[in-house]
Amino acid sequence: MRSAVHALTPVAALLGLAFACLPALAQSTETQELERVTVALGRGQIRSVQGLTKADFEAAAAAGQSPLATVARLPGVNFQSADPLGNYEWSTRFTVRAFSQNQLGFTLDGVPLGDMSYGNLNGLHISRAISSENVARADLSQGTGSLDTPSSSNLGGTLQFFSADPAKAFGLQASQTLGSNKNSRTFLRLDSGQSELGAVYL
Repeated sequence: MRSAVHALTPVAALLGLAFACLPALAQSTETQELERVTVALGRGQIRSVQGLTKADFEAAAAAGQSPLATVARLPGVNFQSADPLGNYEWSTRFTVRAFSQNQLGFTLDGVPLGDMSYGNLNGLHISRAISSENVARADLSQGTGSLDTPSSSNLGGTLQFFSADPAKAFGLQASQTLGSNKNSRTFLRLDSGQSELGAVYL
């Protein structure tokens, strides 16, 4: 052990001498001026927010499919239902990163929808609130929900739906779904178009 200590002593002396010869950088009087300082203020979206557009909902597997089934295309999201369209509320299960639907916040145009469980006392299921054809976009925040989200159950994240505005031109939209076991669904939408009184759709 002693020989090892004596072998390192010359190396330590050489390093100390080399550092002593360097100029004292900390005592330099030269200053650097910053060319530009940028301060960003405002409300943005964090990286964990993912969104679906109207085109994503239109490209769903079947017309009339639950909006939750379309959101399940995002990573970390799981949706299960007993019926093929996902509209049977009693059988639906929706999770985001292992957080169940009781721990997630759901809104439609800023209005809270409750926890999406069957027979809930604090809201409405998204399949009853709006058809998937009338959804303009959906934003999913995976993680703790935002403080300004009107929900009492957004511990594991927030799913915000936004309805489509009436079209500016007059038009009619129709879709028909047929399946086994007498499965049938018809969707009709009539847009009045923009006028002096505004625009509506039925």
